[in-house]
Amino acid sequence: MALVSLGTTPGLRHADGALAEQLRAAGLACEVREVRIGAAGSLRRNPAITDLVEALAARRAARGPEARVTLYSTVTAALLQPSRGPYAVRFDSPAALNRPGLSGAWQRARERWVLGRAKLLLPWSRRAADSAPTDVPRLVVPVPVPAQEPAGTRDIDVLAYAGYPQKRGLDVICRAWAQVGAGRTLVVGGVEREPALAWLAKQGVAEPRGVDWRGLVPRSEWLETVGRARLFVNASRWEDYGLSQLEALSAGAALVTVPSPGPYEALSLARSLAPELVDSDLEAALGAGLRLGEDELAAYRARAADALAPYRPDAVQAIVSDELLPALGFGR
Repeated sequence: MALVSLGTTPGLRHADGALAEQLRAAGLACEVREVRIGAAGSLRRNPAITDLVEALAARRAARGPEARVTLYSTVTAALLQPSRGPYAVRFDSPAALNRPGLSGAWQRARERWVLGRAKLLLPWSRRAADSAPTDVPRLVVPVPVPAQEPAGTRDIDVLAYAGYPQKRGLDVICRAWAQVGAGRTLVVGGVEREPALAWLAKQGVAEPRGVDWRGLVPRSEWLETVGRARLFVNASRWEDYGLSQLEALSAGAALVTVPSPGPYEALSLARSLAPELVDSDLEAALGAGLRLGEDELAAYRARAADALAPYRPDAVQAIVSDELLPALGFGR
């Protein structure tokens, strides 16, 4: 199998790497063909051009020895591919959901053609599966979320990821923190302090007190940081899946979140674990989270560990070995 990996975000790169490992663990030879955007990346100013640049780069990356099956890691990676034999498409969210309006017109039209000719669709979640505009068979394959060793100490009050400040609602988080975070520490990862403050200033939001800007750090350091947090806060304006939220739950942080639109896989878990921590009024949800005592947080972690059972590597490996490979014509 050839896995054409677009990998434009840390989450996509992690998901592709995890799937490649599980395919190999199931006995399949899997070659990962990484997409290189190059100088054309500077042209990515709106969704229509961004997807065109990335789709063309993915077309170049897919060249190579013919594989028995080609797996495209996103809808964008598949949009402009020529016919190269049987293929499958994996995605967190189809263009039918995350490319509304005029700027997504060509992607939605092309998506119907591309997905309609696939051998199999591999959405990350049931909501994404239900939104795919085709009758092609589909198999939900979540991104595996390993269990994480308990942190030695929970010395971070609240943690947030704001790699894309507009999408991640950094302004919403900072406004809420300014109201309820007095005397506590909010750690923000994924963005450096200076560009974060410049973006906040354009939104008319001042830097609140008690914010520790961590910027971009290696994945191992980020997971160690997550393991030290009591709460993980999310204010995404759109959420295609919520991998960072699922990893936070796995690391023992309670999830405080707005009900972000999109195929937000972690949202239903958050609501079932503690509905008071899910609110469009982030100030209210964050305040409720900060009032949780240690016993309440310990009980929350135990419930979260049970809820994450379908996302554990062994559970996902069973889907890959017992369902995915036979669906693509590979014998066991």
